[in-house]
This record gives sequence, structure tokens and C-alpha cells, in this order.
Amino acid sequence: MAGTTKSYAPTEIIQGPGDLWFIGTAPTDANVRLTLASDGTPDSTAHPGSVHLGAMSGAMTTSVKPKIAAIQLDQYDAPLDSYVAELDAKIEAEMGQSESSLLQRALGVGVYSAGSGYEQTTFGGVGTVPKGCFAVISPTRANPNQYVVSALYLGVSTGGFSLALGRAKAALYKAQFTGLSDLTRTVGKQVGVVYQTLVNASGGTPTAKNFVVGQIYQGAADLWLISPAPTDGSPKVTLDAATLTPDSATHGASAHLGLTQGAVTFKVAPKIDFIKSDQADGPVDAWVASIAASIEAEMQQSAMDKLARALGVGNYTLSAGNYAQCTFGGTNQPPAICVAAIAPKRTDTTKAVVGCLYRVNAADGLSWTASRSKLSTYKLLFNGQVDVTRTAGRTMGIWHEMV
Repeated sequence: MAGTTKSYAPTEIIQGPGDLWFIGTAPTDANVRLTLASDGTPDSTAHPGSVHLGAMSGAMTTSVKPKIAAIQLDQYDAPLDSYVAELDAKIEAEMGQSESSLLQRALGVGVYSAGSGYEQTTFGGVGTVPKGCFAVISPTRANPNQYVVSALYLGVSTGGFSLALGRAKAALYKAQFTGLSDLTRTVGKQVGVVYQTLVNASGGTPTAKNFVVGQIYQGAADLWLISPAPTDGSPKVTLDAATLTPDSATHGASAHLGLTQGAVTFKVAPKIDFIKSDQADGPVDAWVASIAASIEAEMQQSAMDKLARALGVGNYTLSAGNYAQCTFGGTNQPPAICVAAIAPKRTDTTKAVVGCLYRVNAADGLSWTASRSKLSTYKLLFNGQVDVTRTAGRTMGIWHEMV
């Protein structure tokens, strides 16, 4: 008897870095693969408008998971057959560059704009979810001129972002893109493709990669109450160029909330719901069900005015030279305020990044600890609300940066 050959092929073990791309023009139904230039980037003639999504802090993962439903009959103790009930396809990555246009890609429902000396992404009030093609391109370990590629033809961002602005580590954020079924495509190739090239890439017109180390933010941030809040017509927090603090002429009643224990976290998390049709195994469309936005920090200074802001439903009073106090109880309507995290850029401390929520309530209350062994700190959590007086696309807040 003759044995059967085993399939030991170490060259087929995939290992190595990749790049995440927004593909300006998706592959066609007739030609399902990307056209690559000689350097492995999307060919700019075949895929104009493609954008490299910057440095990644770790692995990128493409997952395709079918939900297989069994056909079970009462006459038998095991399934007789099965069918595909759903198909879930995702690309997940941890992003390194927190530049406004890249954050807008990760958020999906943000509105990006730029002008003289600034870039910004606002959010809140937009129900339409932008769609696009996303792809991961990675050179093979055995031959760097050949590539493993995965692509979602019609993807939507479903992860939002969460940025921890602090001294201990860089402000990294996780992004997630989910594939929809493109019903204009042939059955069997409506969601995406995973493939490996077997010949060296050659020719074509490369698309530039976007590696900007200066867009990786790291460093301490300050938490501010901004008053009055930025207007709908001028949605940024106006900063004094010398101190990078809120401009007193524009935001005259602003207050610094003191020293922080660790990072200040700015988070925007949309909940994306999907429309599923019986004719497709993947979702066919998506919409914004809700957006949760927050600013969170652990504070160190327990002065009564700062504790009153943390409580949100207290009444602060000061008698010069006698006492400062915060009374509480009996208040039904918490005040809405505007807060912002402001941090100088790591590579240029004359410029700043700002995460601002226009209308928030304090949600965590206050805590004061009397102890010899540890500091009395308290956690601040500001949950964002919609400001219905503002224009759609900027009803909740903004991330902006000086450039």
C-alpha cells in the first residue's frame, strides 16, 4: 500500500506586517482582486483616491465567520444538512496616527474639514453611514514582492475611537470595519476577497503611504470646563497661541479642573445597526442607532469647587476667608456644561490637539478619601448629549488640532 503525502510547507506560514488602506475605487465584479503597483500599494490608475491609513501599533486581523444553521429533523438524532444563515466579515486594527482625517475614517460618522492652521472632525447628528472599500495588504514572509491581500468591497466603520491622552503611553485606538453585501455583485463574491499573489508585483503607479510619526500623540492633557462653549458657526475651542489654553476673550468663564492621575480619555463610540435581508448572507445596509461620547479622567485636586463640578448636582458657595462648600440634595435637573481635553503635540509643543464635547453631564459623582496611605482622588466621567441647536454633523463635539 502507498502512503499519502503530508502537506508540510513552512513557506505557507503567514507572518509579517501589513498596511491598511481605504480603496478609492473598489475592484470590479469581473476582476475581484486589487491591482497592485510594483511596491505592493494599490495602483493609483486602477484605484484612484486610495488612502493609506497610517501606522499600525500591532497586528491587523481579517475575520470571515459564517453562521451555519443545521437542518434537524425529529426522526434523526443528528442534522441531515446545513445552510449559511449569516456571514460576518471584519477587518480590525489598532491605529497609531491620530490625525483628524484618519480619526474620521475610524469613526465613520464624523465630518472632516481643514483650514488655515487646523484640521478637525466633528460628530453628532448624521444618520447616514459612509461606505467604502477597505483592504489589508501584507508582503509574504518568503517573498516580499508577493502579497497576501484581504478586502471588503463595501465596508462601514463600526468601532469608533477611544484616545487616552497621557504621559505613560502613546494615544492609540482600535478601529473596526464590517463588510456589507453588495447586491450588484455576483453571488459568491458579494462581500469580499482573500487571496495571495504568486508572481512578483511589477509596473503600475504606486500610491503613497502615509507614515507620519508626528501624528502619534503622547503626553499629558489638561481637562477644562469651556464657557461659553464653541458656537455652531465656529466649532473649535479657540486657544491662546502662547499658552495653548482656552482664549479668555472667547471663552471667558472657562475653568481648569486641575491635576490628573493618569490619562484623560476621549471616546466616541457609534452604535451601528444593520439592515439584513433574506436574499443576502451579509447585511445590506447600515445606519447610526446612537452615539455615546465621553471624557473621563481621575482627578487629584479635591477643592470644593472642583468636587462640585464632579458631582454635577451640587451647589458650590464660597465665603472669602471662611469656607468653601458644596451642598447637595433636592436638585432634579443637572446642569449641562462644555468640557475639553487639551494636550500639546508630542513633536511640536507650540501646537495642541483638542477633544471637546459641547454639552455634557457629570455622571460619576464625587468621592473623598481620608487616608494616610493614599491620595484622595476622584473619577470624573462626562457623558455627551446632543445639542439640538447645532448643525447636523456637529451636534455633539469635535476633535481638532493645530497644524
